[in-house]
Amino acid sequence: MRRIFVCTLWAMVLTMTRGQERQLPTDLRQHTLVQFGSSLMNASYAPDWNRPNSLSVWTRWQWQDIDGDPTTIFANYTHQINARSTAGLGFLQHNTGIFLFTGGNANYTHTFQLDDEVQLLAGVNVFAFQQTVADEGFGQDGEVDPAILESFEGFRMAFSPGFRLLVNRFSLGLAFENAVGFYLSGEGETENFQTIIGNLGHDFPVTLFSGLGDSFVRPIIYVKSVPEGDTQFGLNGLLSTSKFWLQGGYNSFYGFSGGLGITLANTFSIGGLMEFGTDSSLEEEDPTVEILASYRFGKPDGRKKVVGFDVEKEEALEQERLKRQEEAELALQREAAFQQERDSLTRAEQLAEQLAEQLREQQKKDSIAQVLVQRQQDSLARLRNQNVELRPNEKYEEVQGEEGLEPGFYLIANVYGTQKYFDNFMQTLRTKGLEPKSFYRKANKYNYVYLERYDTMDEARTARDSRFNGKYPDKIWIFRVRGN
Repeated sequence: MRRIFVCTLWAMVLTMTRGQERQLPTDLRQHTLVQFGSSLMNASYAPDWNRPNSLSVWTRWQWQDIDGDPTTIFANYTHQINARSTAGLGFLQHNTGIFLFTGGNANYTHTFQLDDEVQLLAGVNVFAFQQTVADEGFGQDGEVDPAILESFEGFRMAFSPGFRLLVNRFSLGLAFENAVGFYLSGEGETENFQTIIGNLGHDFPVTLFSGLGDSFVRPIIYVKSVPEGDTQFGLNGLLSTSKFWLQGGYNSFYGFSGGLGITLANTFSIGGLMEFGTDSSLEEEDPTVEILASYRFGKPDGRKKVVGFDVEKEEALEQERLKRQEEAELALQREAAFQQERDSLTRAEQLAEQLAEQLREQQKKDSIAQVLVQRQQDSLARLRNQNVELRPNEKYEEVQGEEGLEPGFYLIANVYGTQKYFDNFMQTLRTKGLEPKSFYRKANKYNYVYLERYDTMDEARTARDSRFNGKYPDKIWIFRVRGN
């Protein structure tokens, strides 16, 4: 009976206060966190959006100047344990306008590799905080007994799982801000699965700022259900470089926002944001102000441009590449030894011809030269038409003759059926200092972009395994044209 009575009074409090002023939802108001501290929105953002290993501080002053009114403060350190695991610890203080939450936060995220470019990130935020009546809370004017609100004070814990499916650079996320919660002290009850956030995002590389590191544009669309309030929807846009970032967005409840920031020495970042309410009930409210600062520890690994980058796997691949390079060098040494033997034979033949027919020395030299040229041509033809023994998981394609193409082994960078994308890719390679070539196959109506043609499979493999002598880091494969 006492709990029913308290809940009834709580409903009366909400009804009276809603009639007096604009009500803040109980959510954490973290919809603008698109860089640094984003694990507060969804724990699975920690491995990449939080930019580990880093310490970030974010504070938000809602609808007013910096004067101590309803605010949110989140300080978080994110650490990458290994290629698949990320953890963090933080401090959170959040003012709903009625209650003040003060406590700690811990999060953990694990990355599951589902395919070459498909990853599932699963994480959880754990909150432990003291809930008290806010200093500027309701009931201070004497209309409501503060004891009613104080009966809801206590120490709470909440668990907020988050998931994200990452396909190359496309992201689909889902988070439950209060999936499981309970009071360790006090008499309140936590309603679970009330605040749910779903979002879609994609990182588009920006070549215009290629000199400023891994630059990209990140558009995000999200929907957020809030208990006792209207469902929020909105969008954000982020332009990020190693030196600065710009962002803007819109939230159906809080209005339009815009912000910017700078990064100094690739370690310290600081920025700000302002948000302007567009609802008629917010006309007299001041803009919302946010300030963010972050410090990144250690030297970032430039290879970690995507979530789930496996250093151990890359090291294994590097060892395999070195092994193949050694095999290629041994093959070249064997070829050199064979060439020496062939040269010795040629010199012996020349000497025998000189001793036998001195009068026709010049003619026989010419004949020997022709024989050598023919032998070299025959040897090259045998190499070009030799059968190839494929290695495990080696991507390779072979055709018997192709109109307009010289027989040999082509190092393919990409294949396009659309002229627009083909032209864009060729221009991208040229801007990187490469000299790409291409041919068109009538058989399948595709344009093939290749980096170089080689006479032998060993030469093509060496170029492929060395990533074209380190000039092209992306995937390449071999296309062979047999001689007729």
